[in-house]
Amino acid sequence: MWKSLLLGAILGGLAAFIWSSISWELLGWHEKPMLAFQNEDDVATVIQLHTTQSGVYLLPGAPRIEGMTADQKKAAQSTLMAKMQKGPIVFAAIRRNGFGSYACGLIIQFLSLVAAAFLLTWMLLQTSGLSYAGKVIFLAVAGLAASVIVDLPNWNWWGFSGSYTVINLLDSALTWMFAGFVIAKVAKLRAAEVGFAAKS
Repeated sequence: MWKSLLLGAILGGLAAFIWSSISWELLGWHEKPMLAFQNEDDVATVIQLHTTQSGVYLLPGAPRIEGMTADQKKAAQSTLMAKMQKGPIVFAAIRRNGFGSYACGLIIQFLSLVAAAFLLTWMLLQTSGLSYAGKVIFLAVAGLAASVIVDLPNWNWWGFSGSYTVINLLDSALTWMFAGFVIAKVAKLRAAEVGFAAKS
């Protein structure tokens, strides 16, 4: 089982990394739904002036309710809801000092995909009776499910565009379908393990 897990993680992660590179660098469909700010340099200056550290920011920000009375909390929540109804709403990940090493980012991306492939290989090894095509479909649906869990709430609550969300859903399914072609080949339980699994 460990051999299958390691092969599935490394080879599946590599297949997912290759597809992700094609998806982002060659197809370029992820960038198309992304909009640009007008006067980008001015916006960048405002961000630098009004943020204190890198991290995730929300506009309007949640009020600091520590020490407030019940009436003050209610008033603060009402003010927040009014701002959210009026807009704009911004949900942003900000790096004040830029991206840094692109090579380091690629390494972390590859390791993240290897970790995901390891977990998906483990999930596949818990199944039985699936054909090769069935295994591939299982992994593609698992990838799609992961995207549904993350991307639909972002679309619903934070205003991620429909086109951006659909592309993420499709890309996640495709990523783990292509990785699934590899994982389904190498993820095999030994006969003794299959017999044990069937008995249990």
